[in-house]
Amino acid sequence: MNKQKLLLLGGKPVGSVDIVNYAKSIGCYVIVADYLDVKDSPAKQIADECWNVSTADLDTLAKKAKLARIDGVFTGAHDFNIDKAQKLCKILGLPFYATEKQLEETLNKEFYKKLFKQFKIPVIEEYKIEDDDIQYPTIIKPVDSGGAYGVKICNNKEELLNNYTVALEYSNSKKVLIERYVEGEEVTIEYLLQENDIQLIGMADRITAKFQDGVLPLPSNYIWPSKYLKLFEKEYNQKIINALKSLGLKNSMLFIQAKIENNKIMPYDMGFRLSGTQEYHIFEKMCNVNPLKLMVNYALSGKMSEKPYIVNADYNKYAANITFLVKPATIGSFIGLDKIEKMNNIISIAKNKFEGETIPQSALGTLNQVALRIFLYADTKNELIDNIRLIRNTVQIQDIEGRDILYEQQNNV
Repeated sequence: MNKQKLLLLGGKPVGSVDIVNYAKSIGCYVIVADYLDVKDSPAKQIADECWNVSTADLDTLAKKAKLARIDGVFTGAHDFNIDKAQKLCKILGLPFYATEKQLEETLNKEFYKKLFKQFKIPVIEEYKIEDDDIQYPTIIKPVDSGGAYGVKICNNKEELLNNYTVALEYSNSKKVLIERYVEGEEVTIEYLLQENDIQLIGMADRITAKFQDGVLPLPSNYIWPSKYLKLFEKEYNQKIINALKSLGLKNSMLFIQAKIENNKIMPYDMGFRLSGTQEYHIFEKMCNVNPLKLMVNYALSGKMSEKPYIVNADYNKYAANITFLVKPATIGSFIGLDKIEKMNNIISIAKNKFEGETIPQSALGTLNQVALRIFLYADTKNELIDNIRLIRNTVQIQDIEGRDILYEQQNNV
């Protein structure tokens, strides 16, 4: 029997290596396509075959895919490659979890804010650039860009006008949102979508660290389940499910980031795709379901699984994603990971960056600063926090000259 062939677009985006490893574990022949040299494309290094073709070159990819008799096309957590994968699947007549319209709608912050309002879900109030009554600080963001690119905090009118131009550069539609900047706590809410069924699969407290004025705070730790889970399930969960169902979304995972203010949960970002946070490691351990694997299954067969999964977001243990953010530099070495691997209750260690890779100054305030994630679980929250602190004190990331490039602000839990 011939092996199924999976074509992965992009060997560098977050999740690509996990996709290749899973596809090969179920007997697939995996081809990775991008314009990068093998040494710069981690997924190419473990693939069965590599194509030196840009993911933007759909004509060439389609021709090669037809000749190779590809059975499925997929990609990691990268909006550009997701768009190309959807278009390529349409050309080839292969299953893809989303339509072009669904990808556009769920990427557009302006669109889904209106959707949430329609379903009586609170959102953060916004301003127009010409308004005279803007209350500072504000946050300005492109309506259709991810990864925190083009997102800036503005403390006055001058900063707002300067950052308006920057935000426009990152927007394909040349539109931005200006919102009141909410200082409060944050949560990440995750859903599993199986055909017409949408289930809450997890909710984490998203703990952030702020590195300098005007730059967006970035996540340092995620802790499941969130202390706001009961409130969310009672007041918001069904409203959000109804909103998502109105778009006809299926066969994927979806995540929402929200701010908390006076016990009001206000969504501000959403992604209809695998998350760069790689929560699927947590879900597989805590509720025995891995959205990445299910989405690869769908790409190959048009079906996520033979039977529906029933999940519970209120886990009987606690879990964390420790996120290590580095300063702009060239990475020289990761220190202490060998000790972490020997610890009990470690779920996974995922490198987002590699030795010799450079984080440019332009990455400041974006998720491109994430170099490493460590996933773990514990029986109690206190045990989990103790382990987070132990790991933080053990792991070092240095540049090529041996200098520490981790931020101290990340030690908050």
